[in-house]
Amino acid sequence: MSTIGMRKEAKILIIEDEKPLRELLVIELARSGYKIESADNGEEGIEKYRQEVFNVVLLDMRMPGMDGVEVLKQMRAESTIPEVIVFTGHGTIETAVECIKHGAYDYLTKPVKLDELEMVIDKAYEKNRLRLENINLRLEINKLDQHRIVGKSQVIQKVLETARRWGATDEHVLICGESGAGKELFARAVHDASRRAGKPFVTVNCGRLNVNTAESELFGHVQGAFTGASKGRAGLFELADTGTLFMDEISEMPLDVQVKLLRILETGTFRRMGGNHDISVDVRFVFASNKKLDDCVNHGEFREDLFHRINLLPIDIPPLRERPDDIIPLSYYFLKSANEGNSADWEITDEAMSALCAYSWPGNVRELRNTIRRASILATEPVISSDLLPFSPPKTAPSPVVTGSAEVPALPLWVIERDHIQKVLEKVDGNKSKAAKVLEIDRKTLYTKLERYGLAT
Repeated sequence: MSTIGMRKEAKILIIEDEKPLRELLVIELARSGYKIESADNGEEGIEKYRQEVFNVVLLDMRMPGMDGVEVLKQMRAESTIPEVIVFTGHGTIETAVECIKHGAYDYLTKPVKLDELEMVIDKAYEKNRLRLENINLRLEINKLDQHRIVGKSQVIQKVLETARRWGATDEHVLICGESGAGKELFARAVHDASRRAGKPFVTVNCGRLNVNTAESELFGHVQGAFTGASKGRAGLFELADTGTLFMDEISEMPLDVQVKLLRILETGTFRRMGGNHDISVDVRFVFASNKKLDDCVNHGEFREDLFHRINLLPIDIPPLRERPDDIIPLSYYFLKSANEGNSADWEITDEAMSALCAYSWPGNVRELRNTIRRASILATEPVISSDLLPFSPPKTAPSPVVTGSAEVPALPLWVIERDHIQKVLEKVDGNKSKAAKVLEIDRKTLYTKLERYGLAT
């Protein structure tokens, strides 16, 4: 990335009590392309630091009231993400060592030379950018083996072509498809085809948010915004700045939060929970839903104005049962993943292939992945046979279990549980809160079981 392009994305906070120097820095650094905020004392500086995620802070050591060392300590207690460059007119070794000890990136003595300052800012921003990339990688690390779209069917290749075409624009995308069909993979395909490919790709499952946690998770909060908020926190919108935010199960977002999301889409700004300062973000949104959003609008569960705002570039992913040509390639791909890349010696018997292709896959690709992983664990040799598949009858049929006058097939308990959960979800139209109540388990337990069985999450 060029220095000019990099500077356009760098957010700088200047905390300097000398008005002429502060105003000069604001003018010159803004002219150089940085995004600038300023404060004339430590207390105001900390307040702005809590309100927004900055990349670099320029901090004067000698200020009336709270001095720079105390400001630096409080900032580092709040967040270690921004890099702090210290100014001092009394450049002693002791002051520099104390600043570095408390987490400063570097220090400069006054009078500050502008070209030297910009060089240090650029280096600090590059370090900060790498730190943010590492944070996002850690958030994604458990999903890295799922980022490849596998399939040879014409229908899936056409969908992939659409995702790449939409990716080249900067408009928001809505991906629709049944649970487990691979919506997140296609969201990533959109991201990878965009100008933001090297920027953060942040995911949030709106179905896991509730009215009490949604605002804090999405928008962040300031210190003291609610009981227990001892520190300020950046929300997912800020973490996704300059990149893509993938919002899965958007139909599950609470209505009052939908209003605030609509404002962000229209203005590009939001406020942290408890804050009084607008934060600007440059985020490309990709939404996904396993429900028909127009039906949700008709039932009063989703705002009509938000639906029309996000439904500009739609992508419809067909369920696995409608693309049987992809089942066997996917099966071998999951075999490779489950066996640490050593799938060359593994085979799938003809009977097992027929069973895999004949099954309806209500849990789609996710269910297929879990089925293959389970089969490879149960296998005593590198062969996937039909008796390892939960929906295929064993080669030697077991004796039925007689209960009264009815005969019940001897199925594993987990198969019965999976099928029952699936039926309950269908009865409540995929509403997981209602399903958890019907099943008399808490929502977290339900999500764990859904993930285990490859059903709707």
